[in-house]
Amino acid sequence: MPSNLPEQKEPAAVGSDEENPNLVKDGNFKHRPVFTDSRCGYSQALAKGANVSLRYWDYGGSGNPNGQPDPGVNAGQYIDVSTHMYAFAKSDAEDQVDGSNAIDLIGRGNNRHGYVGQLLPDLTPGAQYDVTFWAGAPWYGEEPPHATRMRYRVTDGMSRDGGKVLDSEYISVPEPPRVPISGGSWVRQWKVYRKSFVAQSTNAYLSFADDTANRYTTGTQLACVSVRLSVPAREYRIAGTAPESSPDNPLTAPTDTAFDGFRVRVLDATGQPLSSQQLTLLLDPGATGSHFVQGGRATLTYAGKTDVDGWLSVPTGAVQAGPHEGPLRIHAQLNTTRLGGLVHLKVGAPVPRFSVYRGGPVTLTRGGRTGYPGVNLRADQDDVVPPRTVQVTLPRERRLQFVAEGDPGYQLTVEKGGQYIGTLSSDGQTLTFRKVDLALSGKGSTSLMWVAVRASDNTTLGETDLTFRIGDATSPSSSITVLGKQ
Repeated sequence: MPSNLPEQKEPAAVGSDEENPNLVKDGNFKHRPVFTDSRCGYSQALAKGANVSLRYWDYGGSGNPNGQPDPGVNAGQYIDVSTHMYAFAKSDAEDQVDGSNAIDLIGRGNNRHGYVGQLLPDLTPGAQYDVTFWAGAPWYGEEPPHATRMRYRVTDGMSRDGGKVLDSEYISVPEPPRVPISGGSWVRQWKVYRKSFVAQSTNAYLSFADDTANRYTTGTQLACVSVRLSVPAREYRIAGTAPESSPDNPLTAPTDTAFDGFRVRVLDATGQPLSSQQLTLLLDPGATGSHFVQGGRATLTYAGKTDVDGWLSVPTGAVQAGPHEGPLRIHAQLNTTRLGGLVHLKVGAPVPRFSVYRGGPVTLTRGGRTGYPGVNLRADQDDVVPPRTVQVTLPRERRLQFVAEGDPGYQLTVEKGGQYIGTLSSDGQTLTFRKVDLALSGKGSTSLMWVAVRASDNTTLGETDLTFRIGDATSPSSSITVLGKQ
């Protein structure tokens, strides 16, 4: 008889590899099945009365729309088991599956769509595991051959539902050829499937659930299930950055500014890169208040994908320095495993965005006219300078006075920036103006601001000045010369 199997590498026999054992218990469904001679050629309901049962497998209704559990129905009625001699009769796979029995994922009657599942404990996070199983379409004589569908899935954690999906696929099993064989059945056709997943914790759950259309009493056939370690977990670490950095030469940004763009490279102990993998960077900010910026939100994590050489790019502005000087570090995490190595950063001294210096000289006369001392401003960077709080303070014990001009009260005037109303302190010495636009339009641009003051009849004669504090910058005002009455 010509082969009805595609050419492919044969899987290792279940349980035959002592150095790399099958992590699935009873992957060939042979534990505890006991068939009477009169029934060994037919499917048998699991865990139902005196019928066969499976000790190491969970089973029941699939939970899909076609397989919701019925109240009062034994879980075993959703699954059938067939002997190896019946399941693989006249099949090219007969000698390749180590005598495995087979599971039928539709049990007794229409709408009895079932699942089988098993916990895989003692996994190594970060390691890759290969899943191998054989699947076939029904061959029973009570209904014609038909195609089926089965959902294979591996989830993180200890249960079939609720954990993160590590690997999943809806597998369509084609209708077998309509070639009759003795016993009122059809020729068997099997195909081997190979999948893989990377463990994220020490536990994962493997399951197979039928998703065949209703009206059938037979579903996907499953046999010879194995899970074996294929790629041990690697010891990945942050191996470098571009530009290069170290604890003695960290990447640096001034306080309250964005870090320039940089790249982080992740390698294993042999120098092999972590290629094309999702990686999470975690910021350890200490007391600096620094953070990542992703999607317009401040966060302590940044997710990205490495390129084929293991580089993850962090764009300019993705790390925002906080308001205090000091070191900070970036860790890397692959899935749930924190990697070795660190990216060293440092929040440095602030770089001034603008300069403040004296305005032109002002002369006042005791009891005379109002004068307008002020300061000049110059932008030192192209960055937009946000509004600032401005405080103006009189010199102590010189008896100068602020002047309220008209109904608005005490004013600060910014050339090309408008006027702002201030609040006078209780001692009359300081005016405070909030959210003042400095009217600086780019590097090298200038502006001027001033307030109104006058000399009283007893103001101290000679030279003095006001103090302007604009954000964190402080400067004396125009030089003020106070003269006696003419």
